[in-house]
Amino acid sequence: MTIEENGTQQCNAIAMASGNTYNENCHQQTLIMEGSLPLFDDIKLESNLTIADYGCSQGGNSIPVVNRILSRVPSGATVSLVFEDLPSNEYTSLIKLLPRLFGSYSSLKLYPSLVPKSFYESVVPSGSVDLGYTLSTIHWLKKMPLPKPPTETVAEYYDKRDSRNSAAAKEDLRDFLTLRGQEIKSGGHLVIACFGSFTKEEIAHYKDALILRHRVLFQGMETLANEGKLPLKVMERINVPIYDRSEKELFSGIDELKDTWVVDKYYRKMVHHPAYYKFLKACEDAGQNESEKIKAAKEYAGTLIDWLIAVFGDMILGWWRESGVEEAAIDGLHQEFLIRAKDLLWKEGPGGAEIPIMYTRLKRV
Repeated sequence: MTIEENGTQQCNAIAMASGNTYNENCHQQTLIMEGSLPLFDDIKLESNLTIADYGCSQGGNSIPVVNRILSRVPSGATVSLVFEDLPSNEYTSLIKLLPRLFGSYSSLKLYPSLVPKSFYESVVPSGSVDLGYTLSTIHWLKKMPLPKPPTETVAEYYDKRDSRNSAAAKEDLRDFLTLRGQEIKSGGHLVIACFGSFTKEEIAHYKDALILRHRVLFQGMETLANEGKLPLKVMERINVPIYDRSEKELFSGIDELKDTWVVDKYYRKMVHHPAYYKFLKACEDAGQNESEKIKAAKEYAGTLIDWLIAVFGDMILGWWRESGVEEAAIDGLHQEFLIRAKDLLWKEGPGGAEIPIMYTRLKRV
């Protein structure tokens, strides 16, 4: 993990876990990506085209979108592909996916580039992008929230997290849309698939599954800190820089820039983690066998925690090292931490692991 200082708050420079880990565990993000694909299908594509992915991560969910777009590009076209993510991102996995892409579109002139910058900065020259997209990304905030007060438990901190992060999220959305408005050509498009917040009715029906998983993950770490196995100051760092916006907040942010953007298409839907269906099938097959149902629940909870570790794992280990945990102890503590978190999650009941996703296609005025 890399942290950059900026005034009183640190800039968010958190990358997904390295070594292709994110690509191997981002199954829910894959479903989110697949839900966005229809938004690309009726966009007019020119023979000289620049496509930008704002937040490409390790490429597993970026290349399928590029494939969808390139399948409609006229033969002989020249296409620039811009893959943006933080400097701390692990680009190697993405690079390994590119040769196959080139082989699939030999009739096109493809020019990829990697841009190691934050999308809260200018990424490419003004007026240079025809079609941009950002999937499962803009819930990440520009700056790290302030540390968790030592007097609060993890549960208390998570109860207040949304109210603490809402002002920053409003500013970040404005900055993101302003920058993209400068980079995307008039008449161009920006496709967004972003995490939404649960309505009160949905919380009653589903639980707030995403917050539940995050909270339980760090409660597993909290048990180790309370037992003296981790420094207590580690717990001050559970300030994950994310915010799930409501529909009202999303459209309010877009409306602030109504001279730049118009909503071309919009839909919202729940996206389950694919492991949920495997869990339901295992419970059905178990019949009246309660031990088999418990086994299925534990496997399901384990899959969800592994998914979070694919997102937060390097960040967490970075906290530990910065807090003075000796390198020789990290592997053992990490395994114990995962066992605790998985145990807590299956006991609480992870539900369907749903995420409300807001799909939006904006057109540059």
